[in-house]
This record gives sequence, C-alpha cells and structure tokens, in this order.
Amino acid sequence: MDTATDLASFVHDRLDEEERDAALFHELDCPGRVSCSCPCPARLRDQIAIHRQNLRHCEQRIKRGQEELCWPLDSFFAFETMKALALPYELHPDWRDNWYP
Repeated sequence: MDTATDLASFVHDRLDEEERDAALFHELDCPGRVSCSCPCPARLRDQIAIHRQNLRHCEQRIKRGQEELCWPLDSFFAFETMKALALPYELHPDWRDNWYP
C-alpha cells in the first residue's frame, strides 16, 4: 500500500473508534441508549461525519490525480488535508512520522 492509502486507512480506523466511543458520552440523567436525547453523542457523530466526508473528498481527489492528467497541486493539497485530519491521533501507536503536515 502507498502512503496515501495507509494514511486514509489510519484515519478511517480512528474515526471508527471515535464513533464507537461517542456513545459513552451521556448525561447523568440519561434514560438509556434506546431513548437517548443527550446532545454530546449526537454532536460527536456529526463532527465525525464531517471528517469522513472530508476524507472521502481527499481520497477521490488523489485517485483522480493518479488516473488522469490534472493539476498536481490538487492531489498535493488533498494529501496535506488528510495529514491534518490525522494529526489529532499522532500519539496513537500506528502513527507514522512522515504523516506530519
């Protein structure tokens, strides 16, 4: 796998972990997960969805840059954006130092 694919996979895995963990942030008086109306888990899931959408756009831009002749800066900026999305996870054991933006 190449660096961009590895980085995308890393970010996808971290977002999956965050999505699972979002369910843990309930208010003290929450009636339960079935009828949960706590604002925090929903807000976290919304933020994760935005990060996923940005990551998908980056992956598409890089793929398009590999398949056709286009402006090379588009792929470059997409890769740098992916690095920025990965930066909050720099302390994770799977982090690679060449992923710093």
